[in-house]
Amino acid sequence: MMNIKSIFFILFFSFLSSEFFSQISANAGLGTLNGFGVKKTFVGLNLGLEYPRSNQTTIYGRIAYYVPRNQDSTQAYASAISTTTFPYTLQRNYTISTGYLTVEGGNRFYIINGYDNGVSFYGGSTVLLCVNNIKKKFADWDYPYDEAEYQNYGDSKGTILNLGVGLQGGLKYTFPGSGTIFFDFSGNYLVVRKASNDVIYESTNYPFDSALLFTFNLGFRKDFY
Repeated sequence: MMNIKSIFFILFFSFLSSEFFSQISANAGLGTLNGFGVKKTFVGLNLGLEYPRSNQTTIYGRIAYYVPRNQDSTQAYASAISTTTFPYTLQRNYTISTGYLTVEGGNRFYIINGYDNGVSFYGGSTVLLCVNNIKKKFADWDYPYDEAEYQNYGDSKGTILNLGVGLQGGLKYTFPGSGTIFFDFSGNYLVVRKASNDVIYESTNYPFDSALLFTFNLGFRKDFY
C-alpha cells in the first residue's frame, strides 16, 4: 500500500508543477464521501493546491483521507485440517472495516467576481483516483483453540483501486488580505474498478457498492503571491 500511496502523492503534486510559482493557493478542510443509494457516510480531512491561469480559470488538486468505518458484525466458519480434530468447525465473529484515500484534480471556471475577489460560483470537470481499503477484524476467541489446526478464514485484507471522472460545483467568498472560505461538491463515476481479492465481496452497504461517488467539502484557502 505504501507504493500505491506514493504514486498518488507524486501524481497529485506533479499535476500542478508545470506552471507553478507566479501565484498559488493552498487549502485545507473537512469533507464527506457518499456512494449513490448508500446510507453510510464517510468523514475525512483534505489538503489541496490551486493555480490560477486567469481570474476566471484555475487548475486544482486535492488529496483526502476518510476515516474507516465498521460494518455490523457477521460470522465466519473454519474447518479443521484433520477430520479427527474436535470441534471440526469453528465459528468466529468479525466486522469489516473500510476507508478511503482519494486524489482529485481538474479545471475550475469562476463566475461573478472571479478567483481573487468577493463572492463567486465555480465549477468544472474532475478526475478522481481512489483507494478503498477493506479489513476483517476478528473478535477474540471464547476458548483457547489452536488456529494452526484449522483452515484459515480467507483473506483478511483487500483493496479496490478506482478511477473516476465527473463534475464539480462550489461557492467561495474571499476576504481581502486574509483568505477564502469555500464549499464545493463533486460527483464522480468510477469507470475503472480493480479489486485485489475476494474479501471485498463480503462487505455490503458501503460506497464501493455504488459506482457513483459524491464528495462534499468545506474549507479555507490561503493565497501566496
